[in-house]
Amino acid sequence: MPRINIEGHEFYYSIKDGIKPSIMMLCSTGLDSRQWKNISKLLPDRRLICLHYLGYFPSDSWDIKNPPDILIDFKAAEYLLLQEESPIDLLGHSYGGFLALKLAIKHPRRIRKISIHEPILWGCLDNTELSELRNDFGEVVETFFKEGLSPEAFLEDFIDYWNESGTWLKMSEERKINWRKLQPKILAEARFLCYDKTPSSYWNKVEHPVFMTVGSDTPPHQFEVCQIINSSIPNIKLKEVVGGHMGILTNNQEILSLLTKWLE
Repeated sequence: MPRINIEGHEFYYSIKDGIKPSIMMLCSTGLDSRQWKNISKLLPDRRLICLHYLGYFPSDSWDIKNPPDILIDFKAAEYLLLQEESPIDLLGHSYGGFLALKLAIKHPRRIRKISIHEPILWGCLDNTELSELRNDFGEVVETFFKEGLSPEAFLEDFIDYWNESGTWLKMSEERKINWRKLQPKILAEARFLCYDKTPSSYWNKVEHPVFMTVGSDTPPHQFEVCQIINSSIPNIKLKEVVGGHMGILTNNQEILSLLTKWLE
């Protein structure tokens, strides 16, 4: 894996040579380039790039005592984007969807098309007319960041929120070990996104063709975010799919086929 240095931190990224426009794949919280392993089967001829965020092996670990600005992941993705000689496509999920749209606004001429599954843009909930839903989300955030909450309890709350109650307890010990290693960075990403106050009007600046999928079983707060974004971005197409926020893994074939078809 090649690497880059951003503000003293080493980031690794995968790259597969192929036909341009390149596709930059931006992962969800808790996942890495393995999330996109089937992309090369769906788009075998395309050039593919995937960043491993800070804290995700083999990139440098996340320093709990002296953490950098969480936007260092954005800066690393931006650096890779600016190395490309021609406009590229962006493919993102969750946290990666947030980063993709931020890149598109800051560097509009360097992006061709965007394909995303459920970007995390929770600042949009301040604009929802469903006040009860907004208040309920506030309670979810309080649960995630309750004072004295152990790392293990946070992971259980976080994993179960995006899946279903009991998912963490059913998870294999091998997978739990990996999540425990990532917990400090996952906590930092979750805190950043949960307290983000970017209004829905900000995303009006995305001028590219965007295709977005949303799972029918995703948490109601996230479903509402996607509806708001669908009304905010001028040139967007929204498709409801089977599954939830992690449907991009559990319903991989259907969702990835839709997302990649947009980028053909």
